[in-house]
Amino acid sequence: MNYHTFDNFSALTEALSQQWLRIIETSPQGSSFALAGGSTPAPIYQRLDTLLAQSSTNNSVSLVATDERWVSDADQQSNEGLFRRCLNQSGQAKRWKLVSLKNASSSPEVATDAIDDRLQTQLPHAFSAVLLGMGADGHIASLFPGAPTQHDQLTCLAAVHPQTRQSRMSLSLPRLLKTERLWLVITGAEKRRVLDNALEGNLPIAALLREATCPIDVFWCP
Repeated sequence: MNYHTFDNFSALTEALSQQWLRIIETSPQGSSFALAGGSTPAPIYQRLDTLLAQSSTNNSVSLVATDERWVSDADQQSNEGLFRRCLNQSGQAKRWKLVSLKNASSSPEVATDAIDDRLQTQLPHAFSAVLLGMGADGHIASLFPGAPTQHDQLTCLAAVHPQTRQSRMSLSLPRLLKTERLWLVITGAEKRRVLDNALEGNLPIAALLREATCPIDVFWCP
């Protein structure tokens, strides 16, 4: 792992968004990214959107959420809704191609095969990068401690939040690892300790670190 330590989240945001922009600008055939949701990375997405508006590149970008709650995009808990809001502030909406982890099915369990087929068809190659957060319990995407990290050979799997029991769709661990680079964005001393001690345990973050074959960059601030 390569640690990048910053005094504050604004500095972290600028560094990561600039690195992200360079990847997009130097990928004439297009680039693809799997992105974490939640409020923490939102400023990074907003900053990248602004930088792209100032860039001369016309290179295309494909996006998918690392995981998604089984709610509509209009719901404030929707990660895909978050991407649409953050990546549409500078008139760049046509640049982004969002591959959805949802369909009209009643539950993620019912939709898994169809979403896997969509991912296999629309995102068949390795991601240019995967941006992940991490919970204090060591979960990544919607891969929670004690729960499966993959289902058969599918690229995605249905998941349930252990406390809220909310239904979700998550990329599988093997699909998250099919990438040219991993970015871990974490804040605070507690999560830093969890990450530093991860390989001693059996958490999903530990499986990610053990099985990764690409560079892992940790972006951390207090």
